[in-house]
Amino acid sequence: MLKKEARVRKLVVFSGLLLLLVGTACNLSEQVTASKKPDPVIEVVRRDTTPVIPTATLLASPTPQFTPTPSATPFNEPRGCLRPPDDYTRVQIGGATINARTLWMLERAQQLYGGTIPFTGAGLTQGSYNPGVVSASFGTHDGGGAVDLTVRNIPYTWDIKWEDIPLMIDALRLAGFAAFYRDEREDLTPHIHAIAIGDAELSPAAQLQLTGRYGYFRGYDGFPRDDGIPLTPRNGDLVICQWMLDMGYRDMRGEPLPLE
Repeated sequence: MLKKEARVRKLVVFSGLLLLLVGTACNLSEQVTASKKPDPVIEVVRRDTTPVIPTATLLASPTPQFTPTPSATPFNEPRGCLRPPDDYTRVQIGGATINARTLWMLERAQQLYGGTIPFTGAGLTQGSYNPGVVSASFGTHDGGGAVDLTVRNIPYTWDIKWEDIPLMIDALRLAGFAAFYRDEREDLTPHIHAIAIGDAELSPAAQLQLTGRYGYFRGYDGFPRDDGIPLTPRNGDLVICQWMLDMGYRDMRGEPLPLE
């Protein structure tokens, strides 16, 4: 009887050990299997980092547009614009002849300039209605509205007033002139050349300095070049007043250049 109970106890212990070994083996198998499964978090990260190229980026980029220089800008009338009178009575200043319209514009420019060079006195070195006298003027002084002004400190030191040149240019342009600084680079003595915009008695050459290939309203300095390439002025910018638009002038910068 005792031997039989001992065998039963051994059988129970053996069965328990067997069950323990089977359970441990199953747990190990599950761990190994679980380690072989892909990590869902890692998969999501990998999918999200895949670059997505929008269809739009595959399209050809637009062809860049060429913008001529100088180019037109929206009209904004400068403060101080005044329309000159339509008076073409001829007046004499020293050895220069101009009309009353041009004189009014010079007086207006003198007020705006506020400097010492006298626009309506000894500072006026060449007037209008002066056909064929100065070949370097290209006929611009043959009719009305054309003047040359000195840039020297007269009647004091006679030195060039470099600091006044841009001030003179700005004042003359606001008064209604297409004004340009000239010097040895054009084979000329230093001076300011000015054309009265809208003058009814301008010579054809003077009119070209306003709207021609090298014209002021195209953003250039009015001086014809042997190579045909217009240059921008050294000083100042294009000034357009409403009265100029009313007379048919406009900002022509960026428009195709006419032939010479």
